[in-house]
Amino acid sequence: MFQALADFFTKWFSRLKAFCMLAGAWGFIFSVNSLIGFQAGFEYDDGLSYSTPAFQAAQKESLEAGTPDYWNAVNRAYPFERLKPVPWLSAWALKAAGIRIALFCDRGPEGADSLEASWRRLSADFHFTADENAKYAILEKKRFILYAGASDSGIIQARKAGVFPLRLQKSSRSELKFDYNPGKFGERRLPLSRF
Repeated sequence: MFQALADFFTKWFSRLKAFCMLAGAWGFIFSVNSLIGFQAGFEYDDGLSYSTPAFQAAQKESLEAGTPDYWNAVNRAYPFERLKPVPWLSAWALKAAGIRIALFCDRGPEGADSLEASWRRLSADFHFTADENAKYAILEKKRFILYAGASDSGIIQARKAGVFPLRLQKSSRSELKFDYNPGKFGERRLPLSRF
């Protein structure tokens, strides 16, 4: 009986020791990444979110594309968008490692307050880039170590800024117009990020 009790405590003590080692390693990684201030950027449209339904909702209102009213309609239609699970989980894994997550939107900021509030748990940093030079300036100025995006232009700007690019696959049903040539720039692709 004493041997069974000793075996039981030995087994659970070794499990506790392994858990403490893993928790200590995670704490070290999280602390180092947080103190240094590493960031990872994720493209929002067709990156983290399948956002074609929001753009379709704005088009139904017969608004001219690119106007402040159009961007207001697109940004307010975020409940119609669908989350892409693999990029979302990847962003959360990086956040759990102490890396700050920033979201990049190639759209206007009008009416985006509720959109930003809905993503606040993952990222408090939303960058609405008017053109590719603005995206490049943000990537170069801050401590970005990764940029995950679906568009060729995002991958190009990440390369120019010296940031590791990761290609997120565009949904086959997406109606968003941007250059999309996976692997053209020798970047790695995130598997299953299309869905």
